[in-house]
Amino acid sequence: MSSVGPAGAQSSAHDTRWKWALFALCALLGIDVMTVAIGDLGLGGRQIYGFYDSGQVTTPGMAYIETIVQVQPGGATERAGLRTGDRVDLREQPFATRVYMMAQPVTTEPLKIIAIRGGKRISTTLVPSPAGDNGLKLATIILPMVTCLWCLGCVALIAARRWWSLEGRVLAVVLTSVGVGMTETPDVSFPSPAISLIAWSAIWFLWFTSFALIVWLASRIGARSPWRAVLQWTGYAAIGSMVGAVALCDFGLVTLLVDPGTFAWINPIMSNAAIGVALLVLIIACAAVGSSPKLEKPRAAWLLLPVPISLVGSQLMQNLQAFAQSWVWNITFAIMSDVFLLAGAFFVTYALLKRRVLDAGFLLSRTLVFGIVSLIVVAAFVLLEWLLGLTVAGASHAPGLIANAALALVLGVSMNFIHRRVDSFVDAVFFRKRYDDERALRDFSHEAAFVTEREVLLDQAVDKIRSHTDARNAALLVLDNDLYKAARGFGDVPGAVDENDPAILALKARHKPFDPHPYTTEMRGDLAVPMVARGHLVGVLLFGERASGEAYSPDEIEALSEFAHGVGSALDGLGNGARESSSAALLGTIDSRLENIERLLSDRPT
Repeated sequence: MSSVGPAGAQSSAHDTRWKWALFALCALLGIDVMTVAIGDLGLGGRQIYGFYDSGQVTTPGMAYIETIVQVQPGGATERAGLRTGDRVDLREQPFATRVYMMAQPVTTEPLKIIAIRGGKRISTTLVPSPAGDNGLKLATIILPMVTCLWCLGCVALIAARRWWSLEGRVLAVVLTSVGVGMTETPDVSFPSPAISLIAWSAIWFLWFTSFALIVWLASRIGARSPWRAVLQWTGYAAIGSMVGAVALCDFGLVTLLVDPGTFAWINPIMSNAAIGVALLVLIIACAAVGSSPKLEKPRAAWLLLPVPISLVGSQLMQNLQAFAQSWVWNITFAIMSDVFLLAGAFFVTYALLKRRVLDAGFLLSRTLVFGIVSLIVVAAFVLLEWLLGLTVAGASHAPGLIANAALALVLGVSMNFIHRRVDSFVDAVFFRKRYDDERALRDFSHEAAFVTEREVLLDQAVDKIRSHTDARNAALLVLDNDLYKAARGFGDVPGAVDENDPAILALKARHKPFDPHPYTTEMRGDLAVPMVARGHLVGVLLFGERASGEAYSPDEIEALSEFAHGVGSALDGLGNGARESSSAALLGTIDSRLENIERLLSDRPT
């Protein structure tokens, strides 16, 4: 299918930069998946991501002191000679031990630990265990990978089809943070403690940046009020305090000038504060949905609520880890936390495809194209191997290598040609009606210039819209004495819209179609397309929700823009009601002048 965006909306350099910025987020998610696959699962080498097989919590009333809890029998902590209740003074530990105690260690870095038991100090070396020795551990790695891949697909869809949408950009950043690990224990660790600390801090900062973006997006939705403004700024303050806590934890780990445990996730107070922030973000999102107009509530809910709800559930599971009675329950709660994040990504995907954020037709077409192209490539190599088996059987391995290399070169050079042909085939076979509808709209944009009566033009235009779109409601608004009034339409048709309406002003300034939801406007719908003639906005085509529940795709918007331009130009040529009003005004002026002349003549002395 065509990947052309809304007419003119994606052509600016600013929007193009956003598109590539979103693809950069896809690359970040891809790097995260590869890092987990190579390091944490040990693909092609040793497993790096390690486990203590125990937990650590801050000791109330004792600065710098952590207590070991939930020791797993036979695990790394027990093998190091440590027991539940042993205490660790962070000031006596090497830098690597201090850092890795804040999250996850690495199997390649044995940790020197000085523990306190009954007033005596015990010096030992702890060798973290890998994930492969336990199915629960493996699940804590595989589930985040699945979530990351899922988020990668969603962000790629947004980058390909909705990069110009503000809501799409925010969702892309939030999904990236979910994918790379919106959790107290990041999904990656590195052999260098310094690099691990930097990576973890970046993930935590991205986490809270995503919270702030959700709050910001919520502030743009629904009716504004003073109490919502207070709630919004309270949310920003709470998020900022968490960012400051992460910075203080890093500072304490490096310098020991402050107790890093006070500001780390191993402190139950910090974990409770994190879930409090997540709940506050959810409340702000709910307030935005609640203050939205009735018709907009479903869309606002699907846009704002899935991620905050999943984050609250995920954070709650992480908080329960501190109260687990054993290491097994600790890991179980960690797995449930990952499940909540995966569920959040799943429901965002549903919103993208079914709640007017993206069109599912594009997803289906890209899947078909990718599958057919892949099948052609695989079939070509299978056929080559079969032919080689028939013709050069018993020969050396060199001819096979040369033939495969030659085939790979040919396929690489012709891949663009193959892709275009397959793309055209998929469009012709699976999306014929959609393209027939677009062609009909474009054809009428040229035919409209030959219509000689204004009312006939309006009737035919709305009939084309009804026949060749699946909009539940649509209206053709035309300019009439400083108001844009619905001349034709079907379904829920709006009343008159003032020429100073914010959405009308935006259409006048930009001459580009857009979603009017972000504006405080009387134009309620999913898509507003300007009808421009000689540089002036003579009318607006306003479309409601599609019957399929999907978004209007860029190629459909382009066809509707061409249709609106043709109808607008024809309407302007027919006067758009101006001829009658001008004639009436002229006749009125003539009558007034005649009356004045008669009065002057009658007043003259005879």
